[in-house]
Amino acid sequence: MLATSDSSFLGKHKLQIWKKIGEGSFSKVYLTKVGDAEDKNPTMIATKVINKNRVSSKFVEKFLPRELDVLVKLKHPYIVQAMCVSLQVFSVFQNGYKIYINMEFAENGDLFTHLHNTVMNESQIRSWLLQILWAFIYMHTMGVVHRDLKCENILLTSNYNVRIADFGFARFVDRGRNPGADTLCGTMTYSSPELLFGKRPYNPVVADVWAIGVVLYMMANNMAPFRDKTKEEIHKKQVSSNIAMHTNKKRRRVGKWTLGRSRPLINLTATFLEPDYVKRTKLKNALQHSWVREGNIKTPVDVITANESDRAINSNPIITQTSLKVPAFHYHLSEYGKTISKINEGFTAMDKSEI
Repeated sequence: MLATSDSSFLGKHKLQIWKKIGEGSFSKVYLTKVGDAEDKNPTMIATKVINKNRVSSKFVEKFLPRELDVLVKLKHPYIVQAMCVSLQVFSVFQNGYKIYINMEFAENGDLFTHLHNTVMNESQIRSWLLQILWAFIYMHTMGVVHRDLKCENILLTSNYNVRIADFGFARFVDRGRNPGADTLCGTMTYSSPELLFGKRPYNPVVADVWAIGVVLYMMANNMAPFRDKTKEEIHKKQVSSNIAMHTNKKRRRVGKWTLGRSRPLINLTATFLEPDYVKRTKLKNALQHSWVREGNIKTPVDVITANESDRAINSNPIITQTSLKVPAFHYHLSEYGKTISKINEGFTAMDKSEI
């Protein structure tokens, strides 16, 4: 049964709960309809509701204000142009002890679920990797690190473009220096060797690069690269530098599919999953890798413009700990609307009979 308080509160803002599409220990996500109930062609958005009474005081005072401030400041042109690569947030409301984040709805779920049903070809992998790289180059240029990238946090639009989501552990860093961080964040499967067992502070930028490598591996293999029950055993496998991927000459069965990957893709993956963070690839270098370039995918003009920006966004926070002490706090960024999502020509949806 839907929470009456949520329905009532959102209804005052002309937002109607359609159904619940996700729930965690301290939050839930609704598919929400914008406008009048009689509208036959409504705009649908996702509304994330965070219950502050179910989280620690540290989360409320530190991580939540930081997440909201990052979300409202990231303004990559792909959010409003073709093939968006970052999740668009429309508004943030507070109703007593609940925070409502109204954001774009990604119709095709998340990458983790997608990989349970589909084996991707290399053209599809390349298309999504580029979108992820463009998004993270922009974020790092703007002085933001994500620190919790995983397949569950990569959402998919109706036209199979990616949206980077969940900035709960994101933070601002000083650009042009060694940005140090001390807090252990993220999921163990995606954590870099220096994050698991390195000295503090660690460099969160290169930790993001490692996580992208894990995502790339999973897109190519439909499984995680380093699997074990303890972080000690995962760390041993990470530092062994033994990336187990099968070439086209030695193919591997995954369910009803047979996998085999090209040597250039395997080599590129290894540059992301380099255990020595000093030698790990830079994102802009990855864009120039032979496997990426062989796709002949042109960088859109708006991506070039955004990713060459040198504008830092870590000053003058919009949403702060003080803001969230105001019971009726409200911040509106833009009008609710359908984001233009161009057909991703690098992605060809498989026939449903093959899934």
